[in-house]
Amino acid sequence: MKRVLLLALLLVTAFGAAQRPRVNRIALAAMERIFDQRILRFDLNDPFDLLGATRGVYLEGFGAVFTTEVNLVASAVVTPFRPAPDKDQIEKLRQRKLERVALLKKHMREMMLNLAASLEAVPPAEHVALGVSVFYFSWENHDGLPSQVLMRARRQTLLDAAARRAGDATLEKLIQVEEF
Repeated sequence: MKRVLLLALLLVTAFGAAQRPRVNRIALAAMERIFDQRILRFDLNDPFDLLGATRGVYLEGFGAVFTTEVNLVASAVVTPFRPAPDKDQIEKLRQRKLERVALLKKHMREMMLNLAASLEAVPPAEHVALGVSVFYFSWENHDGLPSQVLMRARRQTLLDAAARRAGDATLEKLIQVEEF
């Protein structure tokens, strides 16, 4: 009987030691808050409009995934005091949003580096992914603008880039970007 218990204890100990450390909810929540603050503090005079809090999950075998939704130009709201814009204003808004997509991507690439450095429990071979959905009003012309921007890279790739202090051009090559 003692042999069976000893063997069971040995197996449980060996199984527990073989498991990788899990990414805990506290680490994910901290990174959610940091990304939210980066979005809100992007430009105090002309901020992005954060539409709900960033959410992160860890998918074993893939890595950490974070998602959020933003309106690229917060002042585009139609109210009783600000009626629907005309065609010229709609086109100007579209042009402003086109310019701001590039800025959003820059912030996302920087955040990818932060995520990789901060989420130590994510194995280096797994990924860090960041997805931002872009909000548009029904009256907006969003031709040529993405509805979503998705970025992902292996955590080790991002750590190596941070160690080399890689510039924007290098990061653009290392991080996979998809727009829908």
